[in-house]
Amino acid sequence: MQIIIHRGTHEIGGSCVEIKSGQSRIILDIGMPLVEKSGEKFKFSRYEYLNGQELVNNGILPNVKGLYKWDKSSDSPDGVFISHAHIDHYGFYNYLNDDIHYYLGEGTKRMIDISAFFLDHEGKINKYTFIKSGQPLKVGSFTVTPFLMDHSAFDAHAFLIEVDGKKILYSGDFREHGRKFKAFQWFMLKVPKDIDALLLEGSILGREESKLDTEKDIEDSIVKIIDKEPSIILGVSSSQNIDRLVSFYKAAMRTKRLFAIDVYTANILENLKDIAKVPYPSKAYKNIRVFFPKFICDKLARKYRTDLMTRFRDFKITKEEISQNIGNIVMMVRPSMIFDLLRIKNIEGSIVIYSMWEGYLKEASMYKFHDLVMKKNMKMRVCHTSGHAAISTLKKVVSKIKPKVIIPIHTFHPEQYKGLFKGTKILEVADRQEIEI
Repeated sequence: MQIIIHRGTHEIGGSCVEIKSGQSRIILDIGMPLVEKSGEKFKFSRYEYLNGQELVNNGILPNVKGLYKWDKSSDSPDGVFISHAHIDHYGFYNYLNDDIHYYLGEGTKRMIDISAFFLDHEGKINKYTFIKSGQPLKVGSFTVTPFLMDHSAFDAHAFLIEVDGKKILYSGDFREHGRKFKAFQWFMLKVPKDIDALLLEGSILGREESKLDTEKDIEDSIVKIIDKEPSIILGVSSSQNIDRLVSFYKAAMRTKRLFAIDVYTANILENLKDIAKVPYPSKAYKNIRVFFPKFICDKLARKYRTDLMTRFRDFKITKEEISQNIGNIVMMVRPSMIFDLLRIKNIEGSIVIYSMWEGYLKEASMYKFHDLVMKKNMKMRVCHTSGHAAISTLKKVVSKIKPKVIIPIHTFHPEQYKGLFKGTKILEVADRQEIEI
């Protein structure tokens, strides 16, 4: 069996792994990079003038035979497995051959589909099989068993790949301090020992780490911040981080406040309601209201999809209602809502709870939001925990499965693995290097 990590041996993001055995090939993830080689944020707009083959030639797209629409001279891989719906794990899927067969969770596909529409991520998954945690699939000569994992992305999976008497585990992105910690516990119970190679993510390496808060800790911290606060609470978080939305929702419930979300977030929760127990705008969740931001509503009108707004009209909350009930609301916001926020009365001096990676605060998209916070004399509070495994969790996995070799992936610091996992062979490789297992 051969492994090629096309991207991810020395960076977080852009994950893509090719595994070969005889005539069979599978691909694990097809992600867009998060950073340039210089270390600055990756912006695909810089490369939009390049055609597909030029993107491959320039090292933007991974060089995988038979994977792309324009490559008709090579056989396609037997399948592409998508671990979860973060763009650094699926973001280049729009370039893939239409005949490619995808293997992914149902929730992952739903998240990708809704992102494609609301966030203008062009692409469509035509042929697919939904994976189920713990249920093996036969793909080519490979047997692949997915394991549902705890992560800040909904429906994230690790993959056990077996062929020719060998076993490889691709960890994907995971943690054990989120709301799906029982999934991690089940994984630890069921994953086999003596793995031949463990492709282990190390996103947390290089960051200052003490004890990572759990999502319940985050919920409690939000409650502590907003309890008895007389003004509106503005929450800043990713609409795709379902765990964090639940934390804000539960905090709103505990402090007897309305929970206001925008149309995009409402559609995400609505799309997941029949496959997961999530709060969503309905009579069953009476304290959830839906705000209709101008930017999103204008986009939906241009795309002739006003139905994605009107479906929530019974739960609509207006700027006027918010202004009149300013001390009774937790409202999730984003920088594109500044136009609307400036038209809500009495938000001066309110609290903004920032609940994402702090590095995003330095991005240009946040500049106008910073100006609003200063102009309105708002108080910013940071309340966040990582979506990735703590070092103690990484060690727990290695101790349980006893891999013959660990291959660092999804990390900026592969050199730290040797000091962390003493007694286990560490194979530090380069992107596009072929590894024989």
